[in-house]
Amino acid sequence: MITQEWVQPGNGEHRTFPGASDIQDAAGHTLVTSYAVLRPDGEWSVMMVKKDQWNAHPVQLVFGDEKSKKDRNFAGPLSVVTFGSQQYQWHSNIKGGMADPDGPPARSTITPTARTLFTLPKASVTVVRRKPSTDSAK
Repeated sequence: MITQEWVQPGNGEHRTFPGASDIQDAAGHTLVTSYAVLRPDGEWSVMMVKKDQWNAHPVQLVFGDEKSKKDRNFAGPLSVVTFGSQQYQWHSNIKGGMADPDGPPARSTITPTARTLFTLPKASVTVVRRKPSTDSAK
């Protein structure tokens, strides 16, 4: 997921940017961690790690453009790749357990709007990739 989906394979320059999430549990723990990268091919790629093992959560992706002070969203067909509890089986043991991959990541292509919500499955890693729009978020 990281070396084949989130970043572009090869030795091109990748620029990383901070990500943030306001999804928390009752104790204040952040349940989604995000990592944004501008790949050498010009695509933005966002990897979201969903730490909640029990619930799916909807998220909206917004890019904060520091230069223009406008928010931006993804534009055009969008690649979504998820590896979560539907793609692996958890095996408990005395040391806590381990995941045993059971299948390939789930893949889809969507065309989002400024209001599109992405549902992150429980206990998953999701990579969303595409060029952002030049229109501000609505």
